[in-house]
Amino acid sequence: MDFGTIAACVVAVCTLLWTIYRDKSTDTSDLLDRMGNVETEIALQKSNISRLEAEQDEMKKSLKNLEDQIHQLDLKIERILTILENEKGA
Repeated sequence: MDFGTIAACVVAVCTLLWTIYRDKSTDTSDLLDRMGNVETEIALQKSNISRLEAEQDEMKKSLKNLEDQIHQLDLKIERILTILENEKGA
């Protein structure tokens, strides 16, 4: 092998190594950016879940109050119907 062939092989190998290094560093920065976005989204989702859990607890309390009010109204309606039936029968 002459000097030109060896130099060409060395240049080709250096070019190959530079290309691999450049691609890996680009991939690394892209992956770091994507991981940052994913971590941000996870934090937002956790915040949303916490807020929804609090709202769900509040809705459960409201629903319980409404159920109690409906039950009280049902009892009052039954009393009124009983009074009306007694007056109608008498």
